[in-house]
Amino acid sequence: MRRDEKPADRGDESKRRARRYRVESEEALKDLALGYVTRFPGSVAHVRRYLEKKRREAIALGETTEAASRAWPDGVIATLIRVRLLDDVAYAESRARTLHRRGRPLRVIERDLRQRGVSADDARAALEALSEAASRPDLAAAIRLARRRRLGPWADEATRREKREKHLATLARQGFTFEIARRVVDAADADALEALVDMI
Repeated sequence: MRRDEKPADRGDESKRRARRYRVESEEALKDLALGYVTRFPGSVAHVRRYLEKKRREAIALGETTEAASRAWPDGVIATLIRVRLLDDVAYAESRARTLHRRGRPLRVIERDLRQRGVSADDARAALEALSEAASRPDLAAAIRLARRRRLGPWADEATRREKREKHLATLARQGFTFEIARRVVDAADADALEALVDMI
C-alpha cells in the first residue's frame, strides 16, 4: 500500500451491503428485474444474463441456494413477457430505428442486435421493417451521418477537397460501401441530399 493510500473502510463496505437489495425469493428477483427493464430496455437474453448475475451474487452472499433459485430467472422472464415488458420483436425494431437515425447501415445494425441477444429471425424482421420504410436505407443513413459529422457537402468549402479521403474513410469505418460513401461525399449540394432523404 502506498503511503498516500487510505485503508479500506470496513464500515463503508458494511453500509454498501446493507443498502443492497436482498434477493431471497423469486419475487425479490422480479422486483429487481422490473426496475432494470424500466431503465434499460433490452432483449430476453440480455435481461436473463442480468438476472443470472444477481442470482449468483445472492448465492455467494448466502441469501439463497443454487437448488432453491435455479428456476427463478425463467419464472421472472416468463412474467415479463406475459405483461409485455419484454418483447424481442418490439425491442429489435425500436433499436434498429434508433441506430438508423444515428446513421448506421443495415449490416452494422444487424451485428448490434445479434450482440445484444436478439435472434437472427427477429433481427432480420427489424431490418426488413427498415427497408420497407426506406427504399435505400443505407444511403439515407449515410446522409444523416454525413450531416451530423459535417462530411462532404456539409464540410467547410475551403478544406472540403483536401479532406475528401478522410471523409470517405469515416463513412467506410462506419460500415458503408465505397459506392455509397463516394455518392455522399462527392455530392455537389447538401440540399439535394437532404431532399433525397425525404424521398427514400
